[in-house]
Amino acid sequence: MTRSVRLAARQALHEQRSFWRSAEYALFTFAFPLMILLLIGAANVGSSLPGTHVKNTTVFVPSILAFGVIVAAYVNLGSKVAVLRHDGVLKRIKTTPLPSVAYLGGLLASTVATVILITACTGLVGWLAFGAGPRSGGLPALTAGLVLGIVCFATLGLAISSVITSAESAGPIAYASFLPIAIISGVFDPTFSGLPQWLSRMVAAFPVKALAELMQGAYTARPFPAWDLANLALWTAAGAGFVAWRFRWHT
Repeated sequence: MTRSVRLAARQALHEQRSFWRSAEYALFTFAFPLMILLLIGAANVGSSLPGTHVKNTTVFVPSILAFGVIVAAYVNLGSKVAVLRHDGVLKRIKTTPLPSVAYLGGLLASTVATVILITACTGLVGWLAFGAGPRSGGLPALTAGLVLGIVCFATLGLAISSVITSAESAGPIAYASFLPIAIISGVFDPTFSGLPQWLSRMVAAFPVKALAELMQGAYTARPFPAWDLANLALWTAAGAGFVAWRFRWHT
């Protein structure tokens, strides 16, 4: 067990070095959420949610935190694993002395490190640019959202990688499977509303909205997020079951 942990740590370090050596990949991972935060956030400065005194940016910043978690833990991990499988890298890993669990553990640990860095940068920029920071006593909610979000969307990232059939389609499929839901969930527009009731209920069933609302609870006073926690837990379980069924090391 100790050997596997040590190998996983080394693999995580290798993955981080590989990530930062790919300047375009690393820059896009960080720049995309920050670009959306600054552009849309600037358009919402000074405005408040309808019928409240809560600033739009107070809700928008944690929504982009959730978006950053999804980009790193779901899109990046899912598309990367799909490309590695298509290129035969995963198949070759199975033939090396490196245990499979250590390789996947290192890959996931590197993803966690990336998510934490993105969250820290996005939260800092949101505070400096718009004065939006976690409320007093909101850090436990922020931590819970971060932990559950990473676990849930990393699991779903491995799940989506199992159904991607080519390296070329990895990125588009990963983004297309969550971006429309993020848009109609109001992640990019705190005042977004007017959905039909049936569509609103369907959107609420996905983990994107649940994570965004859980992160928003760290910035604004909200009721106990029982449904959001249950939602992420259920999607994690479903994703884990799918991974156990469909995950393959070769095409």
